[in-house]
Amino acid sequence: MKKFNTNADLDYACRQLAAQDARLAHVYETYGVPPMRRAPTGFAGLVRILIAQQVSTAAATAIQSRVDAQVPDMTPQAWLAADDATLAACGVSAPKRRYLSGLAQAVLDGHLLFSALHRAENDAAHEMLTALTGIGPWTADCYLLFNMRRADCFPAGDLALQEGYRLLYRKNTRPNAAQLTALAQDWSPLRGAAARLLWVYYGQQRQKV
Repeated sequence: MKKFNTNADLDYACRQLAAQDARLAHVYETYGVPPMRRAPTGFAGLVRILIAQQVSTAAATAIQSRVDAQVPDMTPQAWLAADDATLAACGVSAPKRRYLSGLAQAVLDGHLLFSALHRAENDAAHEMLTALTGIGPWTADCYLLFNMRRADCFPAGDLALQEGYRLLYRKNTRPNAAQLTALAQDWSPLRGAAARLLWVYYGQQRQKV
């Protein structure tokens, strides 16, 4: 299982992609190596991704900051011990509080073993995560990509990736998750680097608008 452990790993992957795809080459040559965006593994890492689901980056950052102040040691035990009204006041929605409490209990009960998850191949790890209530493909893909640093993961359900692809490849319509999954096969086994390049391009285009 190839991983991006260093910036040099990511740079090499981007150069490989640039050699085969002129549009990605343009992004790499214009903006350089994308950020690694490393994230913690384990329960605390999944909490951060679940909090970021379906909200803007700014909102996710603000909510996470408030949660961190209330639960500085983010463990399953600490989450379950936290006052529900306090978590609600932090901005964590009722569905997310239920999902995260279920996740915490699954970890404590041994239904989710992070040691086994991190040893598993990508597809098996993805299935282990999506078997839990509240964790869909996007959350699982992001955990594999940023927390486990797997090189060949691609969150095709991400709207920014879909729009970044549309803009970069000058398409009239934005691909959906299934369509982008199929398109991204051309970048395997370095889809994680392609995703980072598309995010960079999307972000740059938004700044120009």
